[in-house]
Amino acid sequence: MGPVQRRLVKSVLWVVAHPKLTLGLAALLLLVCVGSAYRRLKISSDQNELFSPQVKFFADWLDFDRKFPENQAIYVVIEPITPAAHPPVAQWVEIADRITHRLQHMPDQVERVVEKTPLDAPGAPGILFANPKDLPVAFDGLKELGELAQMWDGAPGLMGHFEFGQRPPLARYLGAMTVASPEFRAQGLPLLRAIADGCLATVRQPGQPAVLGRQVPDVIEVNASSPEELGYSFVADADPKDLHHDLLLIQVYEKENRSGLTTEARTIDAIRMAAEAEGREFPQFKVGVTGRPVLDADEDKMTDEDGRRAEILALSVVFIGLVLFLRSVWLAFVAEIALAVAIGWTYGWATLSVGRLNLLSTVFLIALIGIGMDYLIQILAAYRREARRYVRPQAVFARVFRYVGPPVNTACMGAAGAFLVMALTDFKGAAELGIIAGGGLLLCLLSGYTVLPAILVLFPPRLKPYPVSKRYGSAPPRSSRRLFMPVAWVALVLAGIPFMMRAEFNPNLLDLQAPSLPSVQLIRKLQTWEAVVLSRDLEMLRKMREAVEKSPTVDRTDSILGAIDNDNWMRAHASELPQIAWKAPVPIRAADLPNLATAARSLADHLGPKSMPAALRADAAAAVQAAARLREFADAITAPRADADGIASALSAWQEAFVSELHRLMQMANPPPLDVEKIPDTLREHLASTVDQPPGQYLYALYIEPKGDLWDRAALRAFVKDVEARVAAVPGAPSVTGIASDIYHSTQSIQRAFYHATAYALALIFILVLIDLRNIAHTLIAVSVLALGLPMLVALMGLMGASWNFANFFGLPILIGAGHEYGVFLIHRYREALHDPRRVWRRWDPADRALFLCAYVTCSSFGFFWLISRHLGLKSLGLVMALGTLCIYLAAYSVVRSLLTWRLEARRSSELAAENGIEAERNVARSPRGV
Repeated sequence: MGPVQRRLVKSVLWVVAHPKLTLGLAALLLLVCVGSAYRRLKISSDQNELFSPQVKFFADWLDFDRKFPENQAIYVVIEPITPAAHPPVAQWVEIADRITHRLQHMPDQVERVVEKTPLDAPGAPGILFANPKDLPVAFDGLKELGELAQMWDGAPGLMGHFEFGQRPPLARYLGAMTVASPEFRAQGLPLLRAIADGCLATVRQPGQPAVLGRQVPDVIEVNASSPEELGYSFVADADPKDLHHDLLLIQVYEKENRSGLTTEARTIDAIRMAAEAEGREFPQFKVGVTGRPVLDADEDKMTDEDGRRAEILALSVVFIGLVLFLRSVWLAFVAEIALAVAIGWTYGWATLSVGRLNLLSTVFLIALIGIGMDYLIQILAAYRREARRYVRPQAVFARVFRYVGPPVNTACMGAAGAFLVMALTDFKGAAELGIIAGGGLLLCLLSGYTVLPAILVLFPPRLKPYPVSKRYGSAPPRSSRRLFMPVAWVALVLAGIPFMMRAEFNPNLLDLQAPSLPSVQLIRKLQTWEAVVLSRDLEMLRKMREAVEKSPTVDRTDSILGAIDNDNWMRAHASELPQIAWKAPVPIRAADLPNLATAARSLADHLGPKSMPAALRADAAAAVQAAARLREFADAITAPRADADGIASALSAWQEAFVSELHRLMQMANPPPLDVEKIPDTLREHLASTVDQPPGQYLYALYIEPKGDLWDRAALRAFVKDVEARVAAVPGAPSVTGIASDIYHSTQSIQRAFYHATAYALALIFILVLIDLRNIAHTLIAVSVLALGLPMLVALMGLMGASWNFANFFGLPILIGAGHEYGVFLIHRYREALHDPRRVWRRWDPADRALFLCAYVTCSSFGFFWLISRHLGLKSLGLVMALGTLCIYLAAYSVVRSLLTWRLEARRSSELAAENGIEAERNVARSPRGV
């Protein structure tokens, strides 16, 4: 026993001598830790805090995320219940307006809602922000609007008759539509129906003011063939596995509250329930929510629920196992009490060292249950053995910690070190988990040195003492059959090599989420992947756009340059638009009403079934309805008791409002020079930022959208690498950022952190074991359990079709830290039996039972993550930890233990033979000569 171990044993004997004082100090420390954690320990669900902001690519992402807040938008997704269906535009608009109105009245959860982008902003009309490929078609729409406006402005128009200019615009329009070509009439049918409805409503309620969208038709809305033409975000389903159909998106910005893992989830749930409640009024649609905040909140909520259930089940199953294997309910209670105290201390350690819990570090509890309990089990198993041999507590605990102390210390420091080395990586989520869990394991050991002995001194269990004849027992007979198990295990490992090749690494982050979550299913429908370059210099932005547009991995780009190019194109083609000299419309007089009624009836006759041209037959129902409205309008303005003057005045006001609307819309064809200040807020926040910029200056964003599916790692790598190379080739170009670049580099960095943590853990554990055993051969044997067990884990993963991923591969350094203890305990048990012949290593020795109980506890604790977790990341982590622990234990028991006991028996046989030879020589020497 070395000086360090001697001091530790003396410390335990002090605890044995002062158990009440020890428990009082432990309770006081527990109260301080729990109280400080309750007051100061924060729980953060912000996934941006899982990585170090000191890393260049992540710092760029955080800066971009702060300056362009749309990255944190929640998306309400509206899609047809039947993919092949094509609901009318009016139905899309109605459901979007209803949901928006509902969300806007949730001030406690919603900051703002972006339903659509205004298309008719005077300084920056929506046509400037159209896809350049679609601009000619949109420009043709302006030409058609100009032809319509010529019928209403008083100048010679479609028919070329100057006398039309002296008639009220409404009469001119009805007459022009009557004599117009069937094709033109078919094209203008939606607006004709809207004008007829508006005029009829005006006549029936002449005192009501003419309101745009009610009595006065919204020309853009009437002629729109899709919600996109009205400024809504109307996009194609991006999931290649789904049938092609369109989705309408509403952006929602939540009032953030990330003070707990489930606080954001409650906000998201409120938004989700409100949107879905409104959507139920429209059975032809289905409504869901997704986006980064939704995925994060759903993940936080699910992992919190799964973690709590796994912890409760683990503690329950561990308790049952302790009772069965320790054969004492009280010893099982003592183990749970000591663990609970250590967990309470760990909360204080987390408050002091890190100050918060993140999404990853909250699982430290399962680490303490699954790994920290091992050290308490070893102490209790040794206590149960020694307490049946000795009576005095000092004698019992002196022997307990003399034999168990060194391996427990080494095992605990190795496991804690495997966690703590994660702090050397840039992955803050894992680093904080490592600091908290590593410190927690050391506190479990401290509880085993203090709380556990103090309780057992004050309240010792009733244990049946060993009979004197069986106090130490006899050594088992030597058997060469012990070598069968090592050979069989090695053969199984070799046979598993083909299956090892199947256990590949799956970098797809979406595959870590619960596939049943609607938010996970919906996120694949959206094109959320993009690379981004930021610059204050528009010329630099243009150079970078030219560089990336040539990439075979790039589908399109989006920036303010598109609006500038569209503006220049429209100015170059301005001469193609009709020139309109706007003037006040001729008012409608009472004497004009009979002629107006005649014109309405005449146009209605041209829309009737008998005179309907072929071009209108496809819209027969709409034409019949428009004809009916025109006749109702004619009858209303010529009714015998009608107030002709009031009707004429109301129609004049309606006419003036409609001409004013046409005038305003035609101004979109000749906007003033593009001014960023005049761009609608929803667009400006997407294209430019004023955050941290000098007054009057902007930081412009160039969005680069991929062609491929970036949920596939190979496509992501090809896209990011190619875009970054092309941007870097532009002199003076800034770095590429955006979600695609951030995900690619962060996962690469996490992967490197995994390799570093694994290497650090292996090196640290080898050094600790060597310091403990001070024998290179014994050290190699102790750590060989990892070399024998981990390959079997990989083979079984390949056989089961399980993959490595960004959630479970951090289980490998943890397995190295937790699994080496089996080799350490076996070597110490071998040395104990070797140095003291009375402490023989029998079959199913108490030390063997303790080791089995440790494996049972770790496997069952992490196994519940595998069995009950809905989050596939946690599920895979539970599988790796449970299966890996089982493989390492079986390798330790079947190979290392078999070889050590075989070696121990061989040495005893040789020693016995040597002793018999010496005794025979002595007998010969004592016998008479010649006898």
